[in-house]
Amino acid sequence: MAWNEKRLNMSYDHRINRIIEFIGKNLDADFTLNQLSEIACFSKYHFHRLFTAYTGLSLHQYIRWLRLKRAAHQLVVETDKSIISIALNAGFETHESFARAFRQMCGENPSEFRVKANWRTWETPPYSLPITREEIMKIIIKEFPMRRLAVIEHRGDPQRVGESVNKLITWAKSQPIDLRPRPGQAFGFAYDDPEVVPAEEFRFDLALTVPENFKMDDQVIEKELPAGRYAIAIHKGSRKNISDTIYGLYRGWLPGSGEELGDLPCIFCYYNFDHEVAETELVTEVWVLLK
Repeated sequence: MAWNEKRLNMSYDHRINRIIEFIGKNLDADFTLNQLSEIACFSKYHFHRLFTAYTGLSLHQYIRWLRLKRAAHQLVVETDKSIISIALNAGFETHESFARAFRQMCGENPSEFRVKANWRTWETPPYSLPITREEIMKIIIKEFPMRRLAVIEHRGDPQRVGESVNKLITWAKSQPIDLRPRPGQAFGFAYDDPEVVPAEEFRFDLALTVPENFKMDDQVIEKELPAGRYAIAIHKGSRKNISDTIYGLYRGWLPGSGEELGDLPCIFCYYNFDHEVAETELVTEVWVLLK
């Protein structure tokens, strides 16, 4: 297919999303203008302006935000890594240049953030990605056994969930066995929609799967994820807009499915984490228990 024909067969939204996906999968690469404009099927003379028009950020600003947010999570989660190691991984040549960019973004030095993380700045991305529209939501149904969980109950301002995440991770690291979050073994219980309930009434449980014979202390609460059949929708990208997937499941799939919902809130099952991948590459399953 000729270049011009291929270009005409893709919407502008789709072409920008091709770039977003490529950057997310190759966040540590050295990108070139020719490479990215070719992937998007845009003229290199217009690529930068089109990208900024759709996302609200320049290409450089967008990539820097993704790298800095991942670095923020690495500072808290990967405490065995030095700040300069994290800085180099984020594409900065010196500790000073990393610290300066980090401070400009969130108002704190990396060393200050590592001691007491304030996640408010990082909760709302400064960009707006094109919406990928899918006519039919793909839902799978799986049956799972009961899982024993160690839980931190977050109650109150949803903007402070990151603090509860830190508590759970700190607890997991202090245990005699390796309980670090693993794909498919870390969960969130979404009792409330943060857009609907007052901040002081928001409830969200953060949970890690633990072995049956593991003895828990009083820093966490023991709960169970019940055995049963679950309908599962996959959400990719920032968890800030995960409600789009939740309500898509309720509106687009449930009415014609012949299924009824069980007595359990929405469950988020995490398959990767912010300290590992670009925000756009996050994969989260939304589970709803079925009767």
